[in-house]
Amino acid sequence: MPPLDPNFRPLTRTERRNLWLKEYGEQDIALQFWVKLAEQTDQEFPVMFQMHGQLVFGQMISTLAYARFHVELYEGMYRQEDPDTADFLREFYTNLVPPADQPEIGPAGLPVLYEYVHLRDITIISGGHKTKLPYWRGRVSAVEAFVLGATTE
Repeated sequence: MPPLDPNFRPLTRTERRNLWLKEYGEQDIALQFWVKLAEQTDQEFPVMFQMHGQLVFGQMISTLAYARFHVELYEGMYRQEDPDTADFLREFYTNLVPPADQPEIGPAGLPVLYEYVHLRDITIISGGHKTKLPYWRGRVSAVEAFVLGATTE
């Protein structure tokens, strides 16, 4: 175990609140709402994100659906030959899923913000090139704009 930094001190409640307020002020609350809805209801929504000059199209899904895909993929790849790796990956992706009874208010007394959004059946358009992917995970804070109901057709 590395030695403790003698200058380390935990953040005070006021410092945690100020950091949260800064992060909250940079969030698109409408996008937070849709991510929360996908997480809590396990519904899917067609969406387009604009991010760093790219357009990302797909079906917004819950973390549970995203994790389920990866667990099934890696079970098929590793269970027979390397069960320890299969177990590790199952645990990793299972731990990404927020608890079903996640409270609206976090342990610091501040509302919970979602950090990641998940998509399936993705098409990324960048510089006139199209890339298709089965699943995608991105930071909510990196989304510059979004449109619900958008498709590549």
